[in-house]
Amino acid sequence: MCVGVNVASCHERARRPRNGVTPNQAGGTVVSRLKDILPAWQRPTMPPRQQLMGDLTAGVIASVLMVPQGMAYAMIAGLPPVVGLYAAVLPPIIYAISGSSNGLSVGPTSVVAIMTAAVLASPNLSGDPLPNAIMLTALAGMMLAVMGLLRLGMLANLLSQPVLAGFTSGAAIVIIIDQLKHVFGIPMQTGLPLQDVVAEIYAQWRSFDLASLGLGLAGLGFLWLASLGGLRRWLAQQGPIVAELPSRLAPLALIVAATLIVALPVFDGIARVGKIEVSLPTLGLTLPEAEDWIEVLPSAALVAFIIFVESVSIGQFLALRRRERINADRELIALGGANLASALSGAMPVAGSFSRSMINVEAGAQTRFSSVVMALIVAAALALLAGLFSDIPLVILSAIIIVAVLKLIDFNGVLRSWRYSKADGWTQLVTLFGVLIYGVEAGLVMGVVLSLVLYIWRTGRPHIVVVGRVPETGEYRSVERYETDPTPGVLIVRIDENLYFANVGYIGDILRRELAKRPGIKHLIFMMSGVGFIDGSALRSLETAIADLNEAGITLHLAEMKGHVHDRIVRTDLFQMLHPGRVFTSTHAAAAYLVREDEREKELTPL
Repeated sequence: MCVGVNVASCHERARRPRNGVTPNQAGGTVVSRLKDILPAWQRPTMPPRQQLMGDLTAGVIASVLMVPQGMAYAMIAGLPPVVGLYAAVLPPIIYAISGSSNGLSVGPTSVVAIMTAAVLASPNLSGDPLPNAIMLTALAGMMLAVMGLLRLGMLANLLSQPVLAGFTSGAAIVIIIDQLKHVFGIPMQTGLPLQDVVAEIYAQWRSFDLASLGLGLAGLGFLWLASLGGLRRWLAQQGPIVAELPSRLAPLALIVAATLIVALPVFDGIARVGKIEVSLPTLGLTLPEAEDWIEVLPSAALVAFIIFVESVSIGQFLALRRRERINADRELIALGGANLASALSGAMPVAGSFSRSMINVEAGAQTRFSSVVMALIVAAALALLAGLFSDIPLVILSAIIIVAVLKLIDFNGVLRSWRYSKADGWTQLVTLFGVLIYGVEAGLVMGVVLSLVLYIWRTGRPHIVVVGRVPETGEYRSVERYETDPTPGVLIVRIDENLYFANVGYIGDILRRELAKRPGIKHLIFMMSGVGFIDGSALRSLETAIADLNEAGITLHLAEMKGHVHDRIVRTDLFQMLHPGRVFTSTHAAAAYLVREDEREKELTPL
């Protein structure tokens, strides 16, 4: 980089290979790249003997939770409960072969289930909802796999934390309200907006089934007691896994007890799961007409995106706890394969589950083999115990769903976001109420659009500060926050944002205002330590600013420019236009040089 010299004569350089590596060598072969993102190319191995016991234990415990959850989440999606168990057999095995997270448990989840329900509730889709759900799963799987092959793992960053938090809380409320129809024992369509559900419940309040209501409230109370903090603290003395056993085993115990209770005559009218015709999923696709594929395509893209973001967020959280790393591109491939396997199994979309993943890790899972154990146990349950599932009361599955998703509602998170940033708070609130009022898909889109608009608004009005030298140091800080020494004839401005089309006009207005306050300025120094990118519009604006400043008798200088920004600008004519301005590695060097030049001019000026 040029320091304190005329930039017009120093930026002609020969193009040489960096680090002595040619482009072909740096890129590697296609096969090696595929091996990087598709670990299924490498032969899967059994975990070491010392890890096997932990994986077996975790797989057994996770399967105990998967059975009631799988059926419950299928109900959320408006599908037969057994479909949720189909989604817990082949998909976890495919993920275990190709995924990169050792703790992530893949299968049906509440958020993806409610999105599936919203898609299936579309009036433009015809026929049985199950083929439509399979079509949605297949499309989402193909999209995820293609995104992985194109190395689009970076797309996970497009969904901000306020949007994700607002979406999760809103979806949890929608799920809970949607399950009230089973608690009250009334008929009601799945996937209705909040206001329609409330209106429907109010209209049918005289038709509430007291037996369903009593059993549902009893189930909710039992699950609440099993999760009490005092009981967990007492059991924690026996070990962390023992402390979690009541809350983990409670859903299964409740299902067994409720199935026996509803055999009493007083509960004859309570809705049950119903007869399950098949035991194990059979591979094959029965898909709707081409028009339905086109109808579902936009929704499938959104579902695929949520599957990826939800799963990668959980995987990154677990990897941080375990001091491991996950590969986002490999996760796309693995999740795509898992959803394609789910479609072939005649099941619903799958993703990483936070609750089951946490159980998996806390129960001692060391490798992805624990997911294989879980899948095999669920398959055995389907093959041997499928007939026992038919008498499970739907209200009990609803109680399990309500308790499971209650913890996803985080109103304190809205307050925290609001206190830190009003923009983040508004984003979270708009997403939450958008999900409640307009549906999960519309609410999510509203949140993403608002977050992007607010980002452009924030970066379009960047933080610009006039800086000066802190006395007896070489540091330059804001003149409004620190006591600084003035540099005669020099204005130093720091821009804390990338320069692009949305903010160049605002930056120009601020600079003109600051220059108008200081009529004696001869030099303007841009302190560019906060600039990581300059787009074409900003580059043209800089060139125009240089000419305008020169006409006004002011010379522009650049300081603390990042190396990669410098390397891009050197390909343009900006440095030649900057003359007699200069580029400096530090603001202190720029100010000191200009002060010396000013003193030299005064010495050479005749009296």
